[in-house]
Amino acid sequence: MNGVTAAHMRDIGIDPALVSTILSAHSLVLACAKFLTGFLYDRFGLRFTSTTCIIIAISGAALILFASPTPVGIVIAFAYSLISSFALPLETIMLPIYANDILGAKSFDKALGIFVSVNTAGYALGAPVFNLCYDLTGSYNLGFIIGGTAMVVVLVVFQFVVTAAHKTQSEILAAEAESLAAAAISDEAIIGASAEESLEVGAAKA
Repeated sequence: MNGVTAAHMRDIGIDPALVSTILSAHSLVLACAKFLTGFLYDRFGLRFTSTTCIIIAISGAALILFASPTPVGIVIAFAYSLISSFALPLETIMLPIYANDILGAKSFDKALGIFVSVNTAGYALGAPVFNLCYDLTGSYNLGFIIGGTAMVVVLVVFQFVVTAAHKTQSEILAAEAESLAAAAISDEAIIGASAEESLEVGAAKA
């Protein structure tokens, strides 16, 4: 959605110089947002962090619909640029976090490759969809509505995915713990048997 923001703001009549200022503010806040996202993940985990970013993305998609060249509309445009900065980490620093947290370290490389590929495909498909919406309606608003709706679906599905992934990882860890415990008991039994055999051999020699 951010890829067409500048074009949308110019299209609705906001001064191009002001659009540049708005996008510059967006870039500055984005740098801080990435650090904050990392902090939130370390402090609260994947579910809270991603849910927060997705809700912000949905809010941003709704907010941009009310941007206009009026004073209030320009304030809304600025608010959108600042708010959307906290949604963009979903497309960047969160990708390796998803790969590791959802699928685990063993599948990290393959999972990250898939996530990056899907993310790139989303970029590739997003622009034609927004352009089609503009051609059909003369505005990018329909594209923002579609994007916001898609994020609502993502938010719901994400909750089930995280729950299932964490449950599966817990079961795997429990199985590995049982396997290690069984191996440890087996090793102890072997050591004990060897010790008894040594004692018997010693007693026989005596």
